[in-house]
Amino acid sequence: MDDDTILCESLVVSEYVVEEFGGSLIPSSPKDRATMRLFTELCGSNFAYFSLLRAKEDKLEAALKTFQEGLVATNAFLKHHSSGGPFLLGEQFTLAEVSVAPFVQRACIILPAFTSNTNVVVNPRQICDELGLDHLKAWIEAVMARPSVIATGVPEEDLVKGTKRMLERFAEMEKKFD
Repeated sequence: MDDDTILCESLVVSEYVVEEFGGSLIPSSPKDRATMRLFTELCGSNFAYFSLLRAKEDKLEAALKTFQEGLVATNAFLKHHSSGGPFLLGEQFTLAEVSVAPFVQRACIILPAFTSNTNVVVNPRQICDELGLDHLKAWIEAVMARPSVIATGVPEEDLVKGTKRMLERFAEMEKKFD
């Protein structure tokens, strides 16, 4: 930026970069921009997988139900708003996908890795298949296959290692406060 303004929050920074330097990530139509922003907000809560990772065994079913309900809502949004292509706005890859892709990637990698030792293995893609969430599944597959998402994604092994360390730290902190 040209002055001393400091931006934080990845979505705000992303919007600034696109608006400052151009590009096609923000649609020209006000309606499409509103749809993009609403979808980003929706996904912020619907791909909130961290509560599943931290859920105790007796709370896992409830956390899974909440996660599944979020996926169902996201599928309904995509079904209603997307048209003629794999992304939210059809063929156009938008800032919505850019913003949400890291969370989708993490949910698809981390949840199966960390729930494999529980009674309930959580895999977002499998949930989509089981619940018939075809629009969401197609969107996830298209986003995850996008070359820019692949190139900027964190390797699976690093995600799993980093998450393991983070969960261990949370467990240590919880012991201190018990």
